[in-house]
Amino acid sequence: MTGSITIAEATSLATKPAPFPAAAVTASGVNPDFTGTFEPVHLSLGYRIGMVAVCCGMALLLAVYLGIMGCAAYGVYYHFHAHSAMIAASGNVFAIIIYYWPCLAGSILIFFMVKPILARRPEQPPKYSLTPQSDPALFELIGRICELTRAPLPSRVDVDCQINASASFRRGLLSMRGYDVVLTIGLPLAAGLTMQEFAGVLAHEFGHFAQGAGMRLTYLIRATSAWFARVVYERDEWYVRLVQAAYSLNIRLAIFLHLIRFSIWLSRRILWVLMHLGHVISCFMLRQMEYDADGYETRLAGSEAFARTATKLQQLHAAGLFAYEKVRESWNGRRLPENLPSFINVCINNTPAELREKIESGTRETRFLDTHPCDADRIKAAKTLNQTGIFHNDRPASELFNDFDGLCKGASRFHYENELELKITDRNLVSHEIAEQDSLSQTQGEQAYRDFFLGLRLKFRPIVLPAAELCNANPKETLLAAKREMEQSKPAVQKALADHEQAELNYQRGLDAISQTAQQATVMAAETMKSLVPTLEKFERNAKARLGSALQLLKEPGIAEGIKNAAALRAEVAQLTPVYVALCQAFEPLQELRRQFRALTAAMDAAGQEQRRSLRLERIEARVNELTPRIKDLLERVRSPLLDVPYPFHHARQDLTLDAFAKNDIPASTKLQAIFNDCTCHLDRLLPLYQRVLSRFVFIALSVERAVGGN
Repeated sequence: MTGSITIAEATSLATKPAPFPAAAVTASGVNPDFTGTFEPVHLSLGYRIGMVAVCCGMALLLAVYLGIMGCAAYGVYYHFHAHSAMIAASGNVFAIIIYYWPCLAGSILIFFMVKPILARRPEQPPKYSLTPQSDPALFELIGRICELTRAPLPSRVDVDCQINASASFRRGLLSMRGYDVVLTIGLPLAAGLTMQEFAGVLAHEFGHFAQGAGMRLTYLIRATSAWFARVVYERDEWYVRLVQAAYSLNIRLAIFLHLIRFSIWLSRRILWVLMHLGHVISCFMLRQMEYDADGYETRLAGSEAFARTATKLQQLHAAGLFAYEKVRESWNGRRLPENLPSFINVCINNTPAELREKIESGTRETRFLDTHPCDADRIKAAKTLNQTGIFHNDRPASELFNDFDGLCKGASRFHYENELELKITDRNLVSHEIAEQDSLSQTQGEQAYRDFFLGLRLKFRPIVLPAAELCNANPKETLLAAKREMEQSKPAVQKALADHEQAELNYQRGLDAISQTAQQATVMAAETMKSLVPTLEKFERNAKARLGSALQLLKEPGIAEGIKNAAALRAEVAQLTPVYVALCQAFEPLQELRRQFRALTAAMDAAGQEQRRSLRLERIEARVNELTPRIKDLLERVRSPLLDVPYPFHHARQDLTLDAFAKNDIPASTKLQAIFNDCTCHLDRLLPLYQRVLSRFVFIALSVERAVGGN
């Protein structure tokens, strides 16, 4: 993106950048789309009451916080002077410890409460910023909206890959005296909204700019909440050392350190209450601020556009969750979409219905502790205003940017490297077209898997597809009969799968145990799983027969004529079959690798938590030495059938094999860490790959079933 720069290159944090010059903004055709008069937004009574209540409440909470520190300091002072006779009366060591312990405990308590003040402000991460020279149309729109809303021009305009836009002070408290504010634009919004809807979102954020005292108060509320959260939850190196000392010293001395820990815990419980009281106090005020900012958006874009935008934002948030899950899975194979904002928008059509429903259900009712009103209440308030809006332009908001595709690619890579801290090269980035195709293919496969297996999840046993089962005399009758059998056996299989999963958990608990006695739980769990095999095997046989018959019917010309892209599907089956056979051969050792690796992880976690008992540490070390050779052997058994089998999907390495795909590429400093990394790579890559290939098979099988009238 020409002209797009990071804040590290653009501006020092110590100095306020000059507002973008009007001369740099060229005529772009945006201003003619403004018609009518922008009505001023007046503060509601609820907004004013909220400001007063929050100011009083937060001041009271801070007073309580300071009061706790003051009481602790006075208690130390009083004890030190009033009870000094304890040492004079008795000179033994125990009396001295009893006398000085409250002083030490009180001082440490005060230190832990004051420590966040002394802590440095964390270094600000770099930002991806725009300039008026790089995107003049966008800055022209920003300038016009600021003029209408009487909001200050932002000192800087940043972009990121979040599904959000925000207004913030550039340097925190140091920026509160003036109007040193930053506008952050989430590029997925620009990719998914029209100019009218996007302008409304900007007006909402500039409404926060125009709130002045409200925005400053909001910052103080959030800063105070963050302060309480740090005191309550932060476990830094000082606290870790205190815990280590409490466990390593002689019990007669350690008891005093444990009492100090108790006093710190007690103070944190009190502050936890204050933190949540602060949240309760601030929620009403924050909701009123959102309603106020919504008024700016509604007056600029109109009530109907506000409702459309709210609906689109729901869809984008659901798509964002789905897209990031796919990105996480894709990164297991070291692949990432090069254009993340566009990928999120593509995922709108692929988002599972249950995820969309979950997001939408959270926007129907405003709860007492919500900082934002629900969408239903906000839309109702916007429609009550009955505004037609003064800005009307249905062109894509992406046209406001000079090179939107290039900007999204640059911001995506910036996001991966600076926010997710991933080490990537050009080979890791997948073009938008391929990412879109992969997303559609996987979504189709996942839905087909749910339909084919009747909503059941077969996680622990493979659906093997031997070559002999691909041929039978009456494939259509076999397919329909197998489908009926699967549907009839669903209730029994569903219960068997639930029992099998519980037995698997019990089996894993036994493996995770350090003592030999506790490990006997695996025997009982294994017997339970064995008793469930007949029920599961019958269902699996029918699934194999149904799948094999469908793939056989795909080869028949009369059937293939009624299937869209039948030739391409046959080619896909031919490509995936050797891959699936190899993965099925690796499935059993892969499942056992998963169990043994979890047991090894549990042993290492136990070793890290154990502080004192050397005998237990010896047992843990023996357990690690017992598991390590097993895991190495399982890794070899997993790799063996994968050798020379080509990876079936798009990858930067064209000659990639399954063995190379699964191989560890994470650096390690020790042999044990290398084993951990090796297990992680094999499990995170091969199990999802098995699922993906099987899902494609059942997608093709369902296409055949529709052609033969099986659905």
